[in-house]
Amino acid sequence: MTLLLSGLVALSGCGGASPAPAPASPRGVILISVDTLRADHVAGFGGAASTESTGHVLTPTLAALGDRSTRFTRTYAQANETLFSHGSLFTSQLPSRVRPLDYEWTIPDGTPTLAAALSEAGWRTGAMVSGGHLARIFGVDDGFGEYVEAQRWGSFQETVPMALRWLDKAAAAPEPFFLFIHGYDAHAPYTKPHVLGRLASPNYDGPLLEPSAVSLFYERLYKDGWYPDFPLSTLTNRSGTRVLTPRIHELLPEYAARTGVKKVTLTDADRAWLDGMYDTGVLYADLWIGVLLAELERRGLAETTAIAVVSDHGEGLLDHGFFTHRGSLHDASTHVPFVLHLPDAPESQGREVGEVAALLDVAPTLLSWAGVPAPPAMAGRDLLACAREGDCPAGGAAASEGVLEMVSVTDGERRLTVQGAPASSAAMDALLRGVGADDPEAALYDTTRGSGAEVLIEDAEAFERLRAALVDARAAEAGGRR
Repeated sequence: MTLLLSGLVALSGCGGASPAPAPASPRGVILISVDTLRADHVAGFGGAASTESTGHVLTPTLAALGDRSTRFTRTYAQANETLFSHGSLFTSQLPSRVRPLDYEWTIPDGTPTLAAALSEAGWRTGAMVSGGHLARIFGVDDGFGEYVEAQRWGSFQETVPMALRWLDKAAAAPEPFFLFIHGYDAHAPYTKPHVLGRLASPNYDGPLLEPSAVSLFYERLYKDGWYPDFPLSTLTNRSGTRVLTPRIHELLPEYAARTGVKKVTLTDADRAWLDGMYDTGVLYADLWIGVLLAELERRGLAETTAIAVVSDHGEGLLDHGFFTHRGSLHDASTHVPFVLHLPDAPESQGREVGEVAALLDVAPTLLSWAGVPAPPAMAGRDLLACAREGDCPAGGAAASEGVLEMVSVTDGERRLTVQGAPASSAAMDALLRGVGADDPEAALYDTTRGSGAEVLIEDAEAFERLRAALVDARAAEAGGRR
């Protein structure tokens, strides 16, 4: 693993002679988003899947970073798609409270964001992203002095070297810096170069070998089968961006139930190949984060830079019928890692926080460490004292939503999901106020057995408590901190 990491450093073009140390390293914050990374595939977040497919720890870098950081092991995303979730991460608001939740969604100009707050406080701000649903046309660049898009649906292989070049300029400047780095390595189609592309199943030569190199292949997987002739429909928003309609998750089960449709039944070898493709994508992302951290050390920035690593959502992996993440708001799609490294807080090293956290909490926490007041519109909590001293808020719940006419909330052990109206509509708010435990629109799950193993339960007290928490989360006005 050390040899492989050294090779990646060389490939990044950042392994030459050490630069002369800056006379005074600036105080900095780096936020890293590993797109589509399930929490239970990260070492230290409680999942056996973190080692199964490859026979190795899938995230050696994050394991080592977590040992000298605080791990928030019950962190949940506020949406199950890249754009909406990152919008929530940046604004610390539910996506539907920023703008109606559809594929015209953008962050309106002037909306308070993490980058904007730091920029207004005199920080140098930059972002290196892999395009796709983080393209600047969606308004996610607000507050960033530099916002650079790599190859669309690209990799940390591109964004990490760009980030290091940006850091060289930032380190020479007098102001503190904030840098956001993003990669799609754990997102479909998961294909990675050289040996890593087939690390988990090197001898696989089944029917999925070639089609699995195309992202749309994964949208045609359902339960135990691949339906190669299932017609995929798209819609085009005002910016000209084409996206798959979320109705796929209604249409594919109907299609699969028909007689006479072509179906390739998945064998154990096929499933191992699919899981291994995802896992090697996770490993590849982790190794590039290792390059970044090694280069921070070499530049003398590690001792003055706070680092947060998160994901925007997980991946279905057929746990609930679909392989991709848009099909549900289960833990498989919403339970994400959150690692927070504070260089000036040795007492936080190795701390594991089991209380519920949300991506909403990331921005206020980073702003607190930076000494910058969080804008009143931010609804998340400041978890800095939790990371530093273990003074963590007890209880709590995290809400999630998407374009599936579905909303959900979890307390880390129970999950309530309600469907039947658009997430951002008054109809959904009315539905939540009146829904009862016996209503078909609602489902309560026990999530303590892990992602993919949730079971439906009846618990009137938990149902009402979570319903009320979901109503409160959606009713929060600007200025109401959770």
